[in-house]
Amino acid sequence: MSKSIEKIYKELGKRIVKERKDKGMSQEQLAAEGGLDRSHLGFIEQGRRKPTVSTLYKITSSLNITLEKLFKNL
Repeated sequence: MSKSIEKIYKELGKRIVKERKDKGMSQEQLAAEGGLDRSHLGFIEQGRRKPTVSTLYKITSSLNITLEKLFKNL
């Protein structure tokens, strides 16, 4: 059964939050390192914004994980 696109974005957001917290980073730190606005990152983490691949790459690079890890088994 396929997930709705909204559920996929919510799950991506949860995964970003988990990785960020596992690394002891605040939203402000991750946003600054990735060159993103903090409020935009917050909306991505909540699943309320649909980030581009480029934005996801900035986030995963700042978290030192791969896009593959972020999307694995999604």
